[in-house]
Parts: sequence; C-alpha cells; structure tokens
Amino acid sequence: MVVAEGVGGVEEISRKIEHLTGIDTRATVLGHVQRGGSPTVQDRVVASEMGERAVRLLMGGTGNRVMAMRQSQIVDFDIYEALNMEKPFETELYNIANEISI
Repeated sequence: MVVAEGVGGVEEISRKIEHLTGIDTRATVLGHVQRGGSPTVQDRVVASEMGERAVRLLMGGTGNRVMAMRQSQIVDFDIYEALNMEKPFETELYNIANEISI
C-alpha cells in the first residue's frame, strides 16, 4: 500500500492491515531507505508505470498483487506467489558492494 507523503497515520494503517489480514506488516518511510539520492527520470517513469498498473488492476477487481520488473517489462504476481519465489543470494554482487563500500 502506498500512502501519500504528509498524510500521516501510516503506523496506524500498518497495524490495522496486520490485524485484519494476519500478515506481518511494517510502515516504511521511503526517505529512510532511499539513500541513493534523487530519483532518475527512469526511476520516476517506472514508478508511475507500476502505480498505474496497480491501480488498473484494483479498478478491475484484482488485488493482492506485487509489481515487479522482469526483462525491462512491468509484470505483476500474486503476492503469495511472489513471497514463495526463490530468491538466490548474488554472491558476486555482494562482494562488489563490499569492495566499493567505505
């Protein structure tokens, strides 16, 4: 769920979602995790496309979806399917991050 900046009450919304669904839920303020600087044009375009697709699905009566990029295409998965997908650890990428970190 996305809540517009400045709306407030995200912790309460998070608790209510968890209470109603039984799914472990946390509120995250994007600014706290975005440490990569200002979004690029591509970041903004992809976010807009994902948001549009999510809203279109909801308007069509389809919920519980996760938006993702696969081979430069926006795709959506059932949330439970996404949670059960194998997510291999990328050792080479981890090693590169360690080498360039300060």
